[in-house]
Amino acid sequence: MEVVKYIGKYLNTPVGTVCYNTDKVLTTILDKENVEGFASIILKLVTKSGVTMSPEQRLLSYQWLEHLAVYSNQAVTNPTFAKNFLQGLNATLENNTYLIGNHLTITDIAAYHVLYPLIERLTVSEQESLLHVCRWSKHVQSQPKVSENRSPLSLNTLTLSLHAPVVQ
Repeated sequence: MEVVKYIGKYLNTPVGTVCYNTDKVLTTILDKENVEGFASIILKLVTKSGVTMSPEQRLLSYQWLEHLAVYSNQAVTNPTFAKNFLQGLNATLENNTYLIGNHLTITDIAAYHVLYPLIERLTVSEQESLLHVCRWSKHVQSQPKVSENRSPLSLNTLTLSLHAPVVQ
């Protein structure tokens, strides 16, 4: 729920009242329309903000956002699952700067906020083993407005500083 609010602030777009409906599905009302589901809400906010996305970007974003919505809650409560979840993401980011290719999208911003509690509790050795996730996190949080509502993640390993130097 908080991630939707972060995205609304990032896009400077009102999110309305976000809640869970009787089926435990995240819901809000945007432009007098009931919008259900994490991915659908984020993509509706993108449309409402005027940000344009290609059909391929929309489909990939929807896929990533649904993936995050399905697995992130389990990852927050189960350390073993979290490790496997982040390792899968790390493998994906090995050959990509961002989740959908080489350009920052709202999907990266949403994923950063969803994954924040998982990355925040990584030890230095875990950061080293998840180098691509941590590099991606540093890139995302260095963007204007991403970290203005929460402290930037402390990602300061030696290897990481060589792959993702601090952006000033």
